[in-house]
Amino acid sequence: MSQKHVDARLIGIVGKVHGIKGEVNVMLLTDYPDSIFKGTSVYLDKHCSEKIIIEKIVLRMKKGRASAIIKFEGIDSRESAEGMRRQELYRNPQDSPVPGSGEFWVDDLEGCIVCLDHGVVLGTVEKVEEIPSNQNLIVRLEDRDLKINGIISGCLYIPFIDDYIKSIDIGEKKIILKKIPEYI
Repeated sequence: MSQKHVDARLIGIVGKVHGIKGEVNVMLLTDYPDSIFKGTSVYLDKHCSEKIIIEKIVLRMKKGRASAIIKFEGIDSRESAEGMRRQELYRNPQDSPVPGSGEFWVDDLEGCIVCLDHGVVLGTVEKVEEIPSNQNLIVRLEDRDLKINGIISGCLYIPFIDDYIKSIDIGEKKIILKKIPEYI
């Protein structure tokens, strides 16, 4: 029997246990933390085969980052919750909210071609990195001989902020930059 491929979205990572009733701290990685609530199904694997249901959730915002204390159905003790530490939580895209016009999922940026305003192709977005101040596009350079300061292992780190991004076309999988970051 073949397994159906599901393009699951990583929405959080379980951290420390909270209390003695099976609650855990979860670092949320979703752009829509309000879409996760009591009764929401999440998955413990990328293939969305191991489902677990949220019994209780308390959302928190700290320094612009969303986190939550979550109680899952069937996880009723500190010991069973301890076994979930570092567990990645996924959402089936069929259960995800649909982005509005001009919006997109951050992971939709992966695989986008990155160009300068005048058409020169720099490379492809390999990953979107979360850092405290903002997100960075990690761009795998197409031309390794390109002379740009700040290249690390064939990649250029571009802050995902208005100063650098001119336009994004998710349908065309293309990002146009205003300029390249100036590293010293």
